[in-house]
Amino acid sequence: MKDDARDLGQSAETWSGVWQGLSPLGEIRMWDFYGGRQWIAKFVPRHGKVLEAGCGLGRHNFYFSRMGIEMEGLDFSEPTIAVLREWGRHNGFDCTFVHGDVTDLPHADGSLSGYLSLGVVEHFSEGPQVALAEAFRVLRPGGVAIVTTPSVSFATMERRLRLGARRLARRVRGRTSAQRDFFQYWYRPRTLGRFVTASGLRLVRCSGADLLYAFCERGRGSVDRIREGTLAYRMADRFEATRLSALGAQSITVSVKPADAMHCFVCGERRATPSSLERHDVPVCASCEPSPAASFYRRGRKVRFAAPYVIDPPLKPVTAERCAICAAEYRSDEVFEDYGFDRPICPECLRRPDVNIVLSNEHVKPIWRQRPFG
Repeated sequence: MKDDARDLGQSAETWSGVWQGLSPLGEIRMWDFYGGRQWIAKFVPRHGKVLEAGCGLGRHNFYFSRMGIEMEGLDFSEPTIAVLREWGRHNGFDCTFVHGDVTDLPHADGSLSGYLSLGVVEHFSEGPQVALAEAFRVLRPGGVAIVTTPSVSFATMERRLRLGARRLARRVRGRTSAQRDFFQYWYRPRTLGRFVTASGLRLVRCSGADLLYAFCERGRGSVDRIREGTLAYRMADRFEATRLSALGAQSITVSVKPADAMHCFVCGERRATPSSLERHDVPVCASCEPSPAASFYRRGRKVRFAAPYVIDPPLKPVTAERCAICAAEYRSDEVFEDYGFDRPICPECLRRPDVNIVLSNEHVKPIWRQRPFG
């Protein structure tokens, strides 16, 4: 990037404009338009405060707060933060939103149990190092960072080849190309993983994700290309949990802040040792190691959806349901429908960590709706 090019990816005005005209409700109802929820829901800590650094319209903050997780969203677009606070108050959500900079977080050292950065650090022309260093600083021992960026998917590679051919043709004709403003990088999983490791965090998972979105990009946003039963749909469903996910639209990393004594992912107590990370992807103390919850985090377990994608379904109306866990009757959620799981779950059971850990590992039902919706 030339020195005189504008850095649009770091402009608060750019992002205020991006989010203007969209709503938190519309973003929530997209569900898995941007994939990766099976990863985020699995690894987001259940104990302590979790920060989403660069929260946009807050859909993950609202979603995970319904699971009883203490969520805070931070963004440098002040108008967006104002919208989130008002929408959250109006709809009865218990989560906090603050105005701030992901490269200079207003949090004390070692104060957070979790750090989410979902499509943010790629927007720094100088690289993601400063933002990742802040993630390391604010996480407590054993804290978990989930960082995603756009990846070089097969659709991105094809687009780059076309653009490269056009630029070459312009140069052959003696024409010059206009200077492009910087917006973002595309980091392959290994590249993103190297940045995360260099920050001091211990990388425990590094993967590609979201083959379906890459197929959607390939079809220039056409839903017809990814309808149920199409070749793209079948391939995305079959290969999302395999190494071929490296060709997907996102890179995703999960990492832990190492220490001699770490907070246990299952119980939250600071009594997990480094040796637990040899057997698990997250710190697990000796008392919790035999628990069913800990078994989901054994190293090598595949991260997958519980069912194929549902493409552009109609909104689910509020209906009477019976909880699959406690058998209590309840009304489904007006905002979150069935909470994105393949079985009915009442709000009280959803807030139990032992329950939502099982749901997030075995029962995530992917729903894909176009943006904007609602």
